[in-house]
Amino acid sequence: MSKRYDAVVVGARCAGSTLATLLARAGWRVLLLDRDRFPSDTVSTHVMFPDTLKRLDELGVLETLKTAHHLPMVHFSWRVLGHDVAGDFTPIGGHDRATCIRRIVLDAALVDTAAAAGAEVRSGREVTALIGAGTTDDPVRGVVLDTGETIESDWVFGADGRVSTVARRLGLPATDEKRGAMAFLLAYWTGLPASEWCHIDVHERSALMSVPCEDGIHLLSLAGPPELTRGSTAEREERYRAGLRQFPAVLNARLLDQAERISPLVVVPETMMRGHYREATGPGWALLGDAGHFKHPVTAQGIGDAVEQAWYLATTLTSGRDLSGYGPWRDRRATGYYEWSFGLAAFGSGRAAAQFSGLAADPVAGQEFLDTFTKRVPPARVLTPERMARWNAAWAYEDGQRRVRALVEDLGPDQLARTVPACPDWTVRDLVAHLVGIVEDTVRGTYFPDALDAWRDSETATRREQWTADQVSSRADRDLESLLREFDEHTRRLVTMLRGGSGAVSDGPEWLLTAPVADLAVHLADLREALSQEPDESAPVARVGFAAYRDWLRARLAETGLPPLRLSDGLDHWVLGDGEPAATLTADRHELFRTITGRRSATRIRTYDWDGDPAPYLSIIAPYPLAADQRPDHQLPGHEGLGNQQKKGL
Repeated sequence: MSKRYDAVVVGARCAGSTLATLLARAGWRVLLLDRDRFPSDTVSTHVMFPDTLKRLDELGVLETLKTAHHLPMVHFSWRVLGHDVAGDFTPIGGHDRATCIRRIVLDAALVDTAAAAGAEVRSGREVTALIGAGTTDDPVRGVVLDTGETIESDWVFGADGRVSTVARRLGLPATDEKRGAMAFLLAYWTGLPASEWCHIDVHERSALMSVPCEDGIHLLSLAGPPELTRGSTAEREERYRAGLRQFPAVLNARLLDQAERISPLVVVPETMMRGHYREATGPGWALLGDAGHFKHPVTAQGIGDAVEQAWYLATTLTSGRDLSGYGPWRDRRATGYYEWSFGLAAFGSGRAAAQFSGLAADPVAGQEFLDTFTKRVPPARVLTPERMARWNAAWAYEDGQRRVRALVEDLGPDQLARTVPACPDWTVRDLVAHLVGIVEDTVRGTYFPDALDAWRDSETATRREQWTADQVSSRADRDLESLLREFDEHTRRLVTMLRGGSGAVSDGPEWLLTAPVADLAVHLADLREALSQEPDESAPVARVGFAAYRDWLRARLAETGLPPLRLSDGLDHWVLGDGEPAATLTADRHELFRTITGRRSATRIRTYDWDGDPAPYLSIIAPYPLAADQRPDHQLPGHEGLGNQQKKGL
């Protein structure tokens, strides 16, 4: 004879035990099942933030854990390519720090709490079938165990993880699947110095999380590309131990040598961390925790989301309401965070460095970033378009200035006196003086205000030319070392303004955010050309500069009423304007950039691969008059003379 319950909860870890506890405390007859026995471990990022600690307080679990164990309450640090966002969280329920507890300890405490609340706990038991199909005509009415026992219930809750048996028996497909770039090797250690920090340190091809757990134990989790977890046991061991030594800012190798590893190496391949959604609820059933929605664990949201979903389900059902709102609530709560988790599950890149250098420099944004982990602040409020534009501009300008410095700092007098073909009235030294003048005017708030209008008005263009000429003439008596010192100083000020959202740049028009970067990108290409260096269109400054000039060309097309133009480098395509393009210009990215910055002649531009008539676009394709034809077409491109018209950038 079967035994009847109000609820069968399949899966007794964070989601299931929390739900069982809350339902049992409300008087429900609850059976809590798990195929594992407790205490036992499971793969996890372990970290819990203040929102979850508040819930554990309310359950009584946190006090139980504190009585039996020393729990470190830790500050939180996320460091990417040397840019560190660190601190505490805005308090929730009296908690402003995180903690990290091994699942062998946490889950056992949760199961004990559920049993103490009155739930019947059966561990080491598997569900082999559901009673009912979970449809309106045939709702779920219970489960069948691996012993053959049939158990009837009003509700069956699947809290059984990423590869949920309940979801599989219901035939629920995974949707909106995502994958990250990381695999993990992790282990527990003793003998490391006590710490009050959870450190995450991200490099270009690897990352490390170092965090103290309960009772003096440390978790050291190494992330790498998918091949990190492949190969033999010995190969993985070697990669893990070698990888730990690559993070001196977080983990002292000498101290590691004195520590002891107390666990086997846990192998977490990339395939275990692919994200999904599943339908949330139906007649007689609901999914919670990773069974219903799995984010990338790099943001450690799994435990918190599981507990909150259990709270929603228990609160709703024990108040007599139905679960029709559960799925929409779950999905609204995940909006932005799902994509955010996979965005952070990537190694250091230029974009990441731009983002984290900005977060590290802006206290308000940095605190908001920390508070995304407690869901007080949605990711979209942190990474606003305005902030990302500033931070990308700062990163690109800093990158470009370093590249200019590297090109010129060791040049001799003859090379500094070399004429710049794109600006034939200037020498290499003059061009450096101009760049210094541009960044100084930017930080002082004296950037030429009509820069974007000069293309349509010759008088404005003449004033712009005088502005740039004055930058050079006012520094005529300065040597290169003096110019570079000034360049460094103004660059530091500009980057600080951009990252912090302060000063003349932020107070000025929107285009001023990228104008100094675009000017630097153009003249860096001019310099490389003058010094017979190959172009580098992959550099951050080149990418941002190219994007800025595309935006300005789009504005000129709109103002003149010309139809949209498509630019293509064969791999990427950019449609400038709304609607179907009337023509497509295809060339390599460097040639496209030099074309829309006025460094190519009309004759040469016509020789490119055009689908459509180029003639209507030639007069506005660049914000300056096009280069003059002074060389035969069979000679190498890129050095067309410019006559008396300087191409000095915005």
